[in-house]
Amino acid sequence: MRKKYILGLVLLFINLSLAGCWDQRLLKNGRLVFSSSFDMVDEDTIKATAIIRDFKDRTPTNVMVQGEGKTIRETRMSMDRKISGVFEPSKNRVFLLGEELAKKDIYKFLDIFYRDPNSSISAKLAVVEGSGEEILSKLNEKNVLISEFLIEILTSAEGSTGIPKQNLQTVCTVMFDEGKDFALPLIKMKDGEVELDGTAIFHKNSLTGTLSFEESTLYLLMDNQRAKRTRFVTKIDNDKKMNIDNYITYNVAKSKSKLTIVSDTPDNIQIGIDTKMDVSIVEYPQDKLTDINKVKYLNKEISKQLTEDAQKMIEKIQLANSDLFGIGRELIAYHPKTWEKINWTETYPTITIVPTIKVDIVGQGIIN
Repeated sequence: MRKKYILGLVLLFINLSLAGCWDQRLLKNGRLVFSSSFDMVDEDTIKATAIIRDFKDRTPTNVMVQGEGKTIRETRMSMDRKISGVFEPSKNRVFLLGEELAKKDIYKFLDIFYRDPNSSISAKLAVVEGSGEEILSKLNEKNVLISEFLIEILTSAEGSTGIPKQNLQTVCTVMFDEGKDFALPLIKMKDGEVELDGTAIFHKNSLTGTLSFEESTLYLLMDNQRAKRTRFVTKIDNDKKMNIDNYITYNVAKSKSKLTIVSDTPDNIQIGIDTKMDVSIVEYPQDKLTDINKVKYLNKEISKQLTEDAQKMIEKIQLANSDLFGIGRELIAYHPKTWEKINWTETYPTITIVPTIKVDIVGQGIIN
């Protein structure tokens, strides 16, 4: 009994002598930021716009605050002086990068988020055609929950294979990979409305070009990044009396793509990208899909059209010098001697990339 008593005293003494954790960040003292944008005012000045969540009569509302500075940290300091409470960006869910800022090395602007342990590295990234401030201001006028709106349109597009799934954490690893570039969602203002408009493509962490929504979907399929839903509308005829009869709409049920280095000679690098798709028809006004010859014709026409679209898309990414397919990474891993002899930035736009897409109709809808 005495031993238990002594043991209890020892444990109590140890417990009282332990140092407590005083590194607290009480949410009640902070003003939580849920969305932010960064734009270049001029070559030396950055403007940050933050959307803070507030409540009025128990209803969530948006409060917009802005600050300017030479660095992202200085813009935070500027905004902190304009609000009651502490500027708290750890709950930030979306970062918008203005077009002019994105043309710089974006890592220099994101550096603060990778160094701060309180940063939300799962926050989504997107590029804005024009300024990010304009997008947040427009949404603020409509009094919608801005962060939720942006997250929902990005998540929806990711689920339909329209844009790549990217956030602060995933894009960081690619920024340090000399053999692969990346793409981010592209948002723009059109007719007074905010909408998603495809992807912004990068080379060495700088914006160098864009892909339309359809081109972005095709790229993701060819890069084995298909999501749950993938849908295309393809023109397969030109001579039908009603224009709707010239088109066919289909879902991609299954796809597989393979990248092959056909030739690795430093002065003649040739790449083949072969993609096979199983598709299901969801709209085809001409019908007659019970005819085997008709199905064969459609397979051929859709394959031909998608291959032509892929060629145009590849021309755009090579013009932008953006190695989205990670061809450089393949050379580093499997053809290191070739990689050592070339300057990839100069060589990549000149290499030959040949896409081949083969489509097989496996579903025709419940009408058949």
